[in-house]
Amino acid sequence: MAKENGTVRFQPMASALTQAEILIALVVAAHAAVLALRLSVSLYRN
Repeated sequence: MAKENGTVRFQPMASALTQAEILIALVVAAHAAVLALRLSVSLYRN
């Protein structure tokens, strides 16, 4: 973030990197949720 004249502007490279990091975090969270669901189903069946 760069501050100019009291306003906050997002630099394109920083915001693109942040969007990529958010996407990676969502994929990792979804993968963890799937693994937790599979574990709970397998424990429920046994």
